[in-house]
Amino acid sequence: MTRTNKKKVRWINHYNNRQKILLVGEGDFSFSSCLASAFDSAANMVATCLHSEDVQKTKHRTSIAHLKLLKSKGCKVLHEVDVHYMNQHQTLCYRKFDVIIFNFPHAGHYNYLRETDGELIEVCPS
Repeated sequence: MTRTNKKKVRWINHYNNRQKILLVGEGDFSFSSCLASAFDSAANMVATCLHSEDVQKTKHRTSIAHLKLLKSKGCKVLHEVDVHYMNQHQTLCYRKFDVIIFNFPHAGHYNYLRETDGELIEVCPS
């Protein structure tokens, strides 16, 4: 007798609540929080950020509410995860994901450029 997953599939554009989703480099965790709210669960998600939890709360005060929601919905939240060394992270190195989302990678600080400007994209190393 096989066990079937009777959980309703909820789609948000390209993502659904049955996919194992890794969110990389979350700023204030607003995107992952949005997905969790839409799915009514975040048990299928792992959200990461570069900063420690204390720095995160200071740098992105809006993240406090998002983190609270994510944790209440079952999301695994990892702080101090550098995208360059994720393959060595003890929690991530053996896990497989269906979807990896790296929204708006930070391109650096230039007073006269925005992260959407092509000139800034060309300046940053690939």
